[in-house]
Amino acid sequence: MSMRPITARVLLGTLGSLFLIGTAMASFVLRRPDGSSTRAWTSHLERMDAALVAQDISLAERAWLQGYQQALGSRRWEGMVEAGDAALRIGADVKSRRLAAPRARQAYLTALVRARGQRSVDGVVRTAEAFARLGDREVVEQALRIARDLAGTDPEAEARVRAVVDQSTRVSGAAHGLGTPER
Repeated sequence: MSMRPITARVLLGTLGSLFLIGTAMASFVLRRPDGSSTRAWTSHLERMDAALVAQDISLAERAWLQGYQQALGSRRWEGMVEAGDAALRIGADVKSRRLAAPRARQAYLTALVRARGQRSVDGVVRTAEAFARLGDREVVEQALRIARDLAGTDPEAEARVRAVVDQSTRVSGAAHGLGTPER
C-alpha cells in the first residue's frame, strides 16, 4: 500500500473546513457581552435625542438606526426596548410618524424574545408595558403569560406581573369607555 503525499490543496481544504466548522460552532455559543459593549447603543440614542431637540430629523434617524443596530448586535433585551422607545420619540415628528410604530413594534418583539430566552421576568414585563403603550393588547396578554410562567413562585416577580395586569386592565377599560374595573 502506497501513501500519497498530502497536497497543498487537500491541506487548505481541510483547514478551511475546520475554520468554517469553528465559526459555525462559535455562533451557537451563548455570548455574554462585556461591560463595554452592553450599552453601546446608548450614545447613539443620546445623539438621536440631541438631533431631535435641534429638529434635525435626518440626523436623528441615522443615529437611531446606529443605536438600533448596536442594540441588535448586543443580544440583550434592554437595548431593544430602548430602541423601540426611541423610535416612538422620533415618531413624534410628523414626517416620521408612519414608521415609528412598526419600528418600535419590531424592536419590542425582539426584546420579548430575548427576555424570554434570558428568563428575565423584568424584561418580559417591560416589553409588555411597551406593547401596552402601543395599544397591542394581544401581545400584552401573551407577554404577561410568559412573565407569569417565568415568575413561578417568586413573590416580587409575581407582584410586578400583577401590577402590569392591573395597569393594562385599567388602560384597556378607559380606552373602551368602561372606566376603571371594580374589584
